[in-house]
Amino acid sequence: MTTKRKATGVPKNTFRSAYNLGNEDYSETFNDGLTEQHHTDQCDINKILAQFMETGIMPQTKANPQYGDVSEVDFQEMQNTLATAKTLFEELPEQVKDRFNNEMHTFLNFAENPDNLQEMEEMGLAVKNERLAQALQAEAGEETTSLPAGKSDESDAAEQLST
Repeated sequence: MTTKRKATGVPKNTFRSAYNLGNEDYSETFNDGLTEQHHTDQCDINKILAQFMETGIMPQTKANPQYGDVSEVDFQEMQNTLATAKTLFEELPEQVKDRFNNEMHTFLNFAENPDNLQEMEEMGLAVKNERLAQALQAEAGEETTSLPAGKSDESDAAEQLST
């Protein structure tokens, strides 16, 4: 049982401070709420699946879904690759990092574009090697050529092992 104080009318077991006399009711309830209830049908997974089962068409979304086979990608290897790329970017000279606003992804997008090779050479980040370029072109040409009739990659490998 709580007794009220004579002067203030506040129960004795109520917390009082300089900011609150303890007699306010802070348990306000909102009947409407802040959630927009007209989106409930669009968000209910049961209704989405029922619509899909009926029509066979998924509802439209803002982003296009992307599907890909990533079964051969190992999470740990990818994290190690990202850590290595970040370390290499941090080792670049400050003026190079400043040119890309210290953002690794901006630099990687720039470095992957073959049109920027000359600028990369000017910054000292790429070396012009004509022999390497010729070897890469020759390798690309070999990949596109077909094998002679009657030959396969396995028979070539077997011949190399037997010799």
